[in-house]
Amino acid sequence: MQRYETEAELISELDENKILSEEEERQMSILFGTYADIMFVLLPFVVVSIFKLWQNDVKSILMSYDLAMAAAILGGLAVVKFILGLLIDPRMLKYKERLVFLISGTVFLILVPSLLFAVLIMLANPVPPIAMFVQPMLLLLSVIAYSGSVISTNNLLHKIRNPANRPNAPKGD
Repeated sequence: MQRYETEAELISELDENKILSEEEERQMSILFGTYADIMFVLLPFVVVSIFKLWQNDVKSILMSYDLAMAAAILGGLAVVKFILGLLIDPRMLKYKERLVFLISGTVFLILVPSLLFAVLIMLANPVPPIAMFVQPMLLLLSVIAYSGSVISTNNLLHKIRNPANRPNAPKGD
């Protein structure tokens, strides 16, 4: 059973029309579920952006606080997924330092800056041009953090449940 470190490896394997194993099917289901969550969260922001595009106001998409709020929501969901990963199985406590590091990194790099940018944009008149660059970057980081939280938590759970699949695991009789 082959494990995939990146989504690109999994997708390239699918492109070669190979039959999926049970583990690969599980990974694909998790991947599709994760992206469905992301699309559901981003849907209202896409609708607002389409409305602004309809009014020929492209700059207002990047200069309003919408992208920062979307990033904050996805960053918060990533934190919840990491915490859920700790609570889902008592044996996950063995990885608590890793997960706590990922939680604090998500809060420090995504959640707090996103909320701060949203508030600063609401208070600013005019909005500084740097917001046009920082907000999309925060949104991209939050998408990566959310999908990474789901994938990393599930990979750690898989290691716990199937210790024989680890490369350095001792072999049984």
